[in-house]
Amino acid sequence: MSLAANILLEGGVVCIPTDTVYGLAASVSFDKAINEVFNIKNRSEKSPLPVLVNSESQLSQYVEDFPEMARSLAREFWPGSLTIVLRKSPRLPDTLSGGLDTAGFRVPAHDVPRLLCSTTGSAITGTSANKSGFPPARSAKQAFDQLKGTSVELIIDGGTTNSGTPSTIIDCSGMPPKLIRSGAIAEESIWKLIEGMT
Repeated sequence: MSLAANILLEGGVVCIPTDTVYGLAASVSFDKAINEVFNIKNRSEKSPLPVLVNSESQLSQYVEDFPEMARSLAREFWPGSLTIVLRKSPRLPDTLSGGLDTAGFRVPAHDVPRLLCSTTGSAITGTSANKSGFPPARSAKQAFDQLKGTSVELIIDGGTTNSGTPSTIIDCSGMPPKLIRSGAIAEESIWKLIEGMT
């Protein structure tokens, strides 16, 4: 794990297991590393990259506002497969968010990404480890098959991921909240909690 942390602290990119699918991790502190994630995936730079943090406390460094509804969703579903879109602070580069003033954040239910966030003292990117348009990798081998020949410096083998389904994304940067992508967390569970607050 220390090797992965050192790579991130030097502006490199590593492939890591998460609770959903394998992801491409780069420290959000390095524009060069963020740009490299886009290059590796052949992803449009207008498509924002999701951000992984290890706690609400670390999240507070990267957001302008953490509304009560978003807090309630976080307390219910974090650590877990819910990405919450919030207004980002200037500390997060615009390259990561595709020029938007928002970004999607998640505390994953997996030790590896949370430990890397703690060890490096930085949020990391959490986009799926695959070329754009191809299925997300659920194992280190699947990740390697798609990423060989790229600038990924290390793949951490964490076995086959339990879910294989990407996170559910909900936008809480304004009211009312908007579902952006269906995923591992059932929509009904999210709306039930929101309706209970309104």
